[in-house]
Amino acid sequence: MEKENDTGIISENEFLNLLSLVQEENDELATLKLLDLFEQDIMRLSRFIRLPKEEAIQCMKVELIELLKKKHLSNQPTEFD
Repeated sequence: MEKENDTGIISENEFLNLLSLVQEENDELATLKLLDLFEQDIMRLSRFIRLPKEEAIQCMKVELIELLKKKHLSNQPTEFD
């Protein structure tokens, strides 16, 4: 059962390297690899959104890309500080 769900497992270092490439260099290949990593989750979650499936998938992908490209600087105050 677990083997069915673990197709997208990568090391933490590899994930952080891909994330760094996306944030620092806007690397398209790294972005595609990260999207592929979350593909199964996106497909599963799209069933629960009250939109056409294709639209729900595209919305989630756009939001994920925006989130991945956003740099979080720990020195900057947040809206809650």
